[in-house]
Amino acid sequence: MDYRLSTNNLLCKHFGSCGGCSFQDIPYLEQLRRKEEKVKELMAQNAISSELKPINYYPEWFYRNKIEFSFKANGNLACGFYKKGNHTELVDIEECLIFSETAVDILKTVKKFANSRNYPAYDKFSYQGFLRNLIVREAKFSKEIMVGLVTTGKESLDKEGFIKELTSLKLESKIKSIYWIINDSPSDAVVFQKKELLFGEPFIQENLGGLHFKIGIDSFFQVNPRAIKDFYTKISDYAGLKGKERVLDLFCGTGGIGIFLAKHAKFVWAVELEKPIIDAAWENAKLNGIENISFFSADVRKFLNNQGAFYKDIDVLIVNPPRPGLSNKIKRAILRLTPKRIFYSSCNPETLFRDLKNFLPAYKINFVEPFDFFPHTRHLECLATLKKYKI
Repeated sequence: MDYRLSTNNLLCKHFGSCGGCSFQDIPYLEQLRRKEEKVKELMAQNAISSELKPINYYPEWFYRNKIEFSFKANGNLACGFYKKGNHTELVDIEECLIFSETAVDILKTVKKFANSRNYPAYDKFSYQGFLRNLIVREAKFSKEIMVGLVTTGKESLDKEGFIKELTSLKLESKIKSIYWIINDSPSDAVVFQKKELLFGEPFIQENLGGLHFKIGIDSFFQVNPRAIKDFYTKISDYAGLKGKERVLDLFCGTGGIGIFLAKHAKFVWAVELEKPIIDAAWENAKLNGIENISFFSADVRKFLNNQGAFYKDIDVLIVNPPRPGLSNKIKRAILRLTPKRIFYSSCNPETLFRDLKNFLPAYKINFVEPFDFFPHTRHLECLATLKKYKI
């Protein structure tokens, strides 16, 4: 890697009060060392003695492609993040060093616009008010921005004024899409009960390794595009497909890994539970002219139990589960498939190594490789590659 590492760390003016980052006061080299040590400890605790490759790292600042702010009345209108472990005190954000330099201007403009119209912030205890959240998404490679204002349905939004204020900004990236989202749910989470495209395109587009991916206001997409481009490329290189291999991709999300591998595979089948996510995966495959891939909206355990026989002895299995990892039933179903090779990636190393132990009698772990997708936080992605022992 040729990315420069900071020796004198920048410190966001909100660090220590905002709950977004944990380690900004620790030089990045030391953060990487600690994360590698944590992986070594987990491998030792789980009796895994395979090779540990050096940690992969990327630019540590302005790497996130999505941020979600909350509104609150703190005397004046505030827009930012709740303090860590505190869901009543909101930090009024003026900068975010892990998101984007555009955040400063967008935040200032939205707050100025809201104050000029006397829009009240939503109070999550009384369920009164109008302004709830501000969502900003930025495609790092294509330099496209999407803005979403989340409100209740209690007042009318000055749509033309909102569009004018945002589109008049002089930013390095270009605002391509502006949404108004209505959320009258009592939940703190952003619920897309109604969304209206006020300006531009319904999607922004990110470009990764010659492939294009659509990102909607409510789409899931990996947080760090620079890291994920390298991650997908490495999986493709390690797989070394020759055009004859069949690939099964479990917990496929919007299809990123499967679409990367389809370029060199005979066929890829991919499974994800949520239908809207699968719909986005089909859109991404279509956008890239990938025809040798098929997506299924299904529970992974039920899919393997009902259709697993078709994928018996599959050449490559991709597994990228959520943080809790794989259930025992899913692990047993995978072992019944007897895939020739397994690529298991996880954002939770603890559950990754717990699960890997279950594959050891039948599989050799070739290596484990950490990827720091989330600088200045506790989170870490890890990839493990496994090969079936010959009988």
